[in-house]
Amino acid sequence: MINYIMLYKIRKKVKKILKDKIFEEELATTPTSCIGCVADDISWEIYYLLKEKNEKD
Repeated sequence: MINYIMLYKIRKKVKKILKDKIFEEELATTPTSCIGCVADDISWEIYYLLKEKNEKD
C-alpha cells in the first residue's frame, strides 16, 4: 500500500531542495523546466527505496 502522506512529505522536501539549488545557481533550468515533475520523479524513487529498506528490516 502506498503511504501518500510520506510521499507528500518527501516531495515537499525535494521540491524545496531543488528550488534552493536553482536559487543558488547550482542547477540550471530552461524556460520549459518543470520543477514539480522532477520533484515527483525523485520523490517516488526515494519512497520506493525507503519502502524496500523497511521491508528488509
